[in-house]
Amino acid sequence: MIYHITILFTSFVIVVYACIPTQNVDPVTTTTVATTTTTVTEPPFPCSACPKIYDPACQGLGIPNLLTGCPTAAEAGITYALNAVIALFPFVPANSCSTVIVCPPTTTLEYVVLGTKLLGGSPAIAWCEETGPNAGKWYTGVSFIARIEMYSLSCVPIISG
Repeated sequence: MIYHITILFTSFVIVVYACIPTQNVDPVTTTTVATTTTTVTEPPFPCSACPKIYDPACQGLGIPNLLTGCPTAAEAGITYALNAVIALFPFVPANSCSTVIVCPPTTTLEYVVLGTKLLGGSPAIAWCEETGPNAGKWYTGVSFIARIEMYSLSCVPIISG
C-alpha cells in the first residue's frame, strides 16, 4: 500500500511540474557609449587692413554635395599671420598679412583672379599689405617680378572625369 501511495504521489508531483508553464527570459545587456562632438574653429584673425581671402561661402566639405561643397576655412586649416612668412619667402613685402594654403586631400586650390576662377596647385602663398598704396589687396606670385591680384581662394573638390 505504501508502494502505491509513493507511486501515486510521485506521479502527482511529475504531473504538477509538467503543467507549470515556464517563461524563457533572454538576458538584456545595456551598453552606454560616451560620444564627443568636435567643432572646428578658426584661430584669431591678426590682420587689420586686409580682409580674409578664403571664400566665406564654403559651407563644409560635402555640403551641399560632394561635387560642389568646399571645406570651410577652419576645415582647410587656413591660418593668417602678420609678418610671419617673410623669413621663408623674402619676396613677401614687410608689414604684410599672409597665409600659406595647403588644401586637404581630394581638393585643389581655386583662385578668383579678375573675376575668373582658375585652378592652381597647393600649397600656395598669398599676402596682403597692411599699409601703403596696395593695402587691403591680396596677391600671389613674386612681388617684385610678377604678382597677381586675387579676390578669393578656396579648396574645391577634385572632380575626376
